[in-house]
Amino acid sequence: MVNYIIITATAHATEDEDKVLDAMAYFLPDVVGEDDVELEVVETDGYFGNPINVYKMTINKKANKVFKHIMDLLKSDERNINKLKKDIDLRIEKNKLYLRFDKQKAYLGECKLMDGDDVVRIVINFKVYVSKNKEEKVKERVLKELGIE
Repeated sequence: MVNYIIITATAHATEDEDKVLDAMAYFLPDVVGEDDVELEVVETDGYFGNPINVYKMTINKKANKVFKHIMDLLKSDERNINKLKKDIDLRIEKNKLYLRFDKQKAYLGECKLMDGDDVVRIVINFKVYVSKNKEEKVKERVLKELGIE
C-alpha cells in the first residue's frame, strides 16, 4: 500500500547533527537497516547566512513497515489521534499524507504531532490506483490503521 516515505529535518549551526538524525531515526522500526534508507544532506545558508543542513531520508523497500511503525507511535498518545482525526483532510493531498512531529520530543523518544518549524517532516506516498478520490482512499487507510474508521 505504501510506495515510499520521505523523512526530513533541518539542523542549524547550533544543533548537534547526530541528535537531529536520532530524532529522524525514531520513526524507523528496528527492522529497517542502513541499506534500506537513502540519506541525502543538503548544505544551505539561513536568512542571516548561518549554515543549515537539510537531511532527507527516503525509504522504499520497507515503507509499509515504517508506515505501520509511525501509526503505532501516533496511537501511543490520544492527543495525536484527536489532532490527526480533526485535520486529516488538511494533511492529505492526492495520494500523499503529510505529517509533522516535534523534533525535540522525537529525540527524547516521544511522538507529538505539531504544526511548526522545528519538526521532523514525514511524507507518506501511497499506491492508489483509482483516478478519482485518491484523498478518500488515503484517508480510509490511515483511519483504519489508527482504529478510527
